[in-house]
Amino acid sequence: MNAEEYKSLINQKNVLEHTTLDVTLKELVSRQEFELAAGIKRILQNNQLVKPLLHADPYNVSTAYYNVDLAADEIDRIIDIFFELEACYVGEDGETTPTASFYASLVDKWNKLT
Repeated sequence: MNAEEYKSLINQKNVLEHTTLDVTLKELVSRQEFELAAGIKRILQNNQLVKPLLHADPYNVSTAYYNVDLAADEIDRIIDIFFELEACYVGEDGETTPTASFYASLVDKWNKLT
């Protein structure tokens, strides 16, 4: 696979990067959403997209992308969890905080899969 094919692959609708999946896994475990967490763990273990031969950092998982094959209702549940977390971190006067913005960015990333 060459760089152009890889770029096309990682920009598909059902693909997320390692950091998003890792943060999602940690949040799901902390909220005792073990069934959803198992789905994310399976994706991290089995669904990594193969990097091109000349990738700058072929063995670093933080630069990896994964095919997300969760059901629509599972994705919706993850989005709801991040919406709840975002709301928890909005300031008293309704202004956003850095943490609320972080969770909002995760909502956006997961929303792209729906």
